[in-house]
Parts: sequence; C-alpha cells; structure tokens
Amino acid sequence: MHAAAADYNEKAKTKNWAAFCDASATFTHPDLRRLLGLWRKQAKGGIPLRRDMTSRVLKPFRDDIAICERVMEGGERRWRVCRMGAWFAQILGDFTGKFLDEKITPELLPRWQTALDVTLAEGVPLRFLGRTDTNAMSFLNGEYFAAPLIADDGSANLVLGAGRFAGGRPWEEVEAEARRALGLEDG
Repeated sequence: MHAAAADYNEKAKTKNWAAFCDASATFTHPDLRRLLGLWRKQAKGGIPLRRDMTSRVLKPFRDDIAICERVMEGGERRWRVCRMGAWFAQILGDFTGKFLDEKITPELLPRWQTALDVTLAEGVPLRFLGRTDTNAMSFLNGEYFAAPLIADDGSANLVLGAGRFAGGRPWEEVEAEARRALGLEDG
C-alpha cells in the first residue's frame, strides 16, 4: 500500500541515512497532529490546493513550515524552497528562494530529495524521523510532517513540511523505537 515509503526506508537503511518514513502519519508532537488535521480539512478527501493553504490558514504554523516545489529542468528534477518559516530556518538553515542542491551538501541531498519525492508519490501526509544533519545541528533528531499540495496549474508538485526537534537521544534509539511502535523488525 505504501510502496514508496517502504522503498524509502530500505534505501535509508542501505545508504546508512539517519532517516525513517512512517506512512501511518501517527505524529507524537501535538503541533504536527494539528497540522495534519488542518491539511485533511483543506484536502476535502483529496490533496489540498496551495491557494487554499493561505497565510491566514497556516498562521498558527507560519514560523514552523516550509513549502518546496519540484521543478523539472532539462528532464532533471530539482527542488526549490518557496517558503521557509523563521523557526524552521533557524534549525535547518534558511533556504527560502534557493534550490536544495545549492544549500544541501551532496552527501545529504539524496536523502532530502527522496523524502520529497516519496511524499508526492504517496499523495498523502507522511511522518519522517531523522537526525538533523544541517546547520551544525546533528545532535538533534526531528519529527517531520510532509504532505503534498496541488499547485495553481493543477500539478501535484508542492510539498508542505514542518518539523519538531529534540536532542539527547542517539538516532539508533529513535529509529528502533519507531520500528517497534509500527510492528516492524528492529534494525
């Protein structure tokens, strides 16, 4: 059912990414649960339109969100950050108006791009867990909300994201706990 998410997890394991995709979208942080509820309300049984996710609608999350757009250039896909809230930018770095390949190291870029690609492929909100390896914040682990949005031209090429971060636990413990909670094999 969630083949793209399962493929992401296999790739993360193979490539030794400190990342995990939970297709159940069972968020632990209350703010991310509220954002999920807002997305579902705006979706009306489908995928919300970007124009319906206005600044007014997203006001409670203004500083906590990012919106990324998949852009095709010469048959290659690139991801541009259309908007990045101040708090999100403080943790990850401010990428507003930039392409990820301009701001993310080549080692981390595939992990980020693949997570965004998986979100569009699944067409539903996803929960990602990952170590924050940007902006000298690798001591933090993040719980991330990622959900598709429909652009004004009707294409599903936007991803709304948000994150909550905590430190103090090794990534391996976080991942093992998530796998156990989902009834997946450990490791």
